[in-house]
Amino acid sequence: MGRTAFTTDEMPLTTWQQSDVLDVLARRDIGQLFRITQRITGATQTQLGTISGLSQAQVSEIMSGSRKVTSIEVLARIVSGFEIPEPARSTLFLGVRQPEGSSAVRQSAAVASPDPTRQLSDVVAVYPSRSAFSSAHSAHDLFDGAVDIRAMGLSLNMLCHQYSDTGLHELATGGAQLRLLLLDPAGDAIRRREQEEGYQPQFLSGLNEINLGLLRRVRDRLPADRQGNMQLAVYDETVRFNIILIDERLCVVQPYLPQLRGLEAPTLLIERNPRLPGLYTTFDRIFTSAWEGARSL
Repeated sequence: MGRTAFTTDEMPLTTWQQSDVLDVLARRDIGQLFRITQRITGATQTQLGTISGLSQAQVSEIMSGSRKVTSIEVLARIVSGFEIPEPARSTLFLGVRQPEGSSAVRQSAAVASPDPTRQLSDVVAVYPSRSAFSSAHSAHDLFDGAVDIRAMGLSLNMLCHQYSDTGLHELATGGAQLRLLLLDPAGDAIRRREQEEGYQPQFLSGLNEINLGLLRRVRDRLPADRQGNMQLAVYDETVRFNIILIDERLCVVQPYLPQLRGLEAPTLLIERNPRLPGLYTTFDRIFTSAWEGARSL
């Protein structure tokens, strides 16, 4: 009887250092990655699907070129399932090869820390700003097909302005659960943030009124039995993080820094990893605590 699974130990670590493999990852050519894996390990399409969280049919479509992998969630499952180390992991997430000049640094780091996944815990990518993150991962990559979205921050512009009303409506109508928490436009915390960022009074509070109006409109258009799928709330506390949790697996986090707009803040992409202590649990707790103390709308 043939084996039912293969392990990542069958992929030599040197595989992820090869130039042709890094080129494949930079192109996000998952079909070619699967073919390379088959050549090295003899894995079947079913086995590739098992380790990637995909069906055999989906693997077949990806390998034939009829299906492209753009979803950040699928990329994260592949990174986790294949245990792709750095710098190959960042190459896949960023969609670009790392500068050749950094190879010596990477090699010395590898000697000092033979297991980079433990060094980075469950952080799979770091971007210098939200705009850099959005260039690598669109809102559709994040939210299309999601079944659970929890988000908190100042204005939630990624959901309100980078993802369409139709997309939100389709998610909630299809059964997705959305819990969205914005800073109270009538609260003290948003006035303090306006002063810190150097805005005129009512600038951010006006934006939040607009965003809440957009979200209410989407909710009001839902069928009566689906309106509970989209829960809205506001809070009046010093805003420290923008947190988006997707399907209890992925987390996108930005800190709010003094005198910088959220668009300019560093952005972390985190994938929950039950085998390692990490940041996902921390930000999950922060959201839960804020939600429990929020005012429902």
